[in-house]
Amino acid sequence: MGSAASTNKQKTIYVEVDGKVQKVIFNQQSSSNVMKRLLCATVGLPCSPYGIVPQAAFQRSDKEDVFQNILTQVSEEFSRAFRISDLKREVCDRLTVLERRVEVEGQKVLSIDTCKNELRQLRDELEKRNHRLNCPCRCYQSEEVFRMNPRKDVPSYPKYTLSSETIDALKKPTFDVWRWEYNEMLSCLEFMYHELGLVREFNMNPITLKRWLLCIQENYRNNPFHNFRHCFCVTQMMYGMIHLCQLQEHMTLLQLGALMTAAVCHDLDHPGYNNTYQINAHTELAIRYNDVSPLENHHCAVAFQILAQPENNIFSNVTPEAFKQIRQVQQKKMEVLSIGGGRRKQSSETA
Repeated sequence: MGSAASTNKQKTIYVEVDGKVQKVIFNQQSSSNVMKRLLCATVGLPCSPYGIVPQAAFQRSDKEDVFQNILTQVSEEFSRAFRISDLKREVCDRLTVLERRVEVEGQKVLSIDTCKNELRQLRDELEKRNHRLNCPCRCYQSEEVFRMNPRKDVPSYPKYTLSSETIDALKKPTFDVWRWEYNEMLSCLEFMYHELGLVREFNMNPITLKRWLLCIQENYRNNPFHNFRHCFCVTQMMYGMIHLCQLQEHMTLLQLGALMTAAVCHDLDHPGYNNTYQINAHTELAIRYNDVSPLENHHCAVAFQILAQPENNIFSNVTPEAFKQIRQVQQKKMEVLSIGGGRRKQSSETA
């Protein structure tokens, strides 16, 4: 049997009257007539002609509508903010991908020169291996292959200040070439080009001149005679003859420049064996130049291979016609100097 609280439980009915919601409270055990009277009283009408019509719907108040609208707007703003955040994240991701791609492309561009040099070295090595002859002569197939790698840094050999006595002695054929170290000889050669006016005449970059002289030194082999000291000896003798015979009055600066450069390059990469040995041993040099002055042709070829590099081209600022004349004059002078030097000196290097 239930308690009194459960039997007297109240219930509520909401009635809409003229747009307003009225609350009707009644007991659970109230009769239908009681409920009818309550409802009629609520709406202000007589009770007899009306019956009870239950209303299940509940009209929300204006405040709840406003609150609901506010919630909707807040939800839309949050949704828009989330979309903007997603868009920003997507843009950032795309920018990151683009930055990585640019970085990779930049590394590719920076490594182009390195790849070219490595491919060139591999190609040269393959050519040497594929075309090597079965010949006991090792004069050209040695480890001292001429080095053509350009120096892109500033040359570091010390700059010597030549005394007036040294300058005067340098202009004479009696100059003692055995007293000087390689760095001192490089400074003397550099001074000769400046003193003769060749640097100004050919608009040479002084750094390029230094780099070219260093490359020349590196491409003279360590032979007993045909080495860099021999190069300096011949060039100093030519420089002394220019002053002794006053050739500046009879030759143009273009001819003097070709003459001095021919003296510097006249025995480049000399293998230590003369033309007779090259031809009789059927060396690569002899075969390449068909037994016609193989050494002289090789010296001249190495000289212009060095000049073909922008970093070592001391004649880069002359006109094509002037360079053509320099090349023609230099070829003839180098051949004369090389043959003359070979006739003067028959050393233990020759076969």
